[in-house]
Amino acid sequence: MSGDQRPTRPWTDAELALLDRTELIRVAGARDDGTLRAFALVGHVRIGQDELVRSMNGPDGAWYRGAVRTGRGEIDVAGQRFVVAFLPDAGREADVDQALRDRYGDDSGVRSMTRSPARDATLRVVPLA
Repeated sequence: MSGDQRPTRPWTDAELALLDRTELIRVAGARDDGTLRAFALVGHVRIGQDELVRSMNGPDGAWYRGAVRTGRGEIDVAGQRFVVAFLPDAGREADVDQALRDRYGDDSGVRSMTRSPARDATLRVVPLA
């Protein structure tokens, strides 16, 4: 996967429906040599056609660091794998906060995800063509 320069593509309606039905997804960033780091289980939300994830531990989170290092990796959604790009996503923190509350409620985990340092570690997940 290293050096994977494939273009991104939009999520299909079927893929978005699968993501919507799946409460938690597994994410793994690619190492420089193309092998995958360990998968981490994370919450996710959709805003419009964009799929977004946050690191509970903020930019220091192990999976987050791995995902942003190469900007590539995979997600596992209910057993279906997708090769993806992980793209920084800033500027709509309040929208992501609300989407997280709408999807998961307002428990302590969600409250942690809607403030720093997690709020500073939002990535858009985009499938590769």
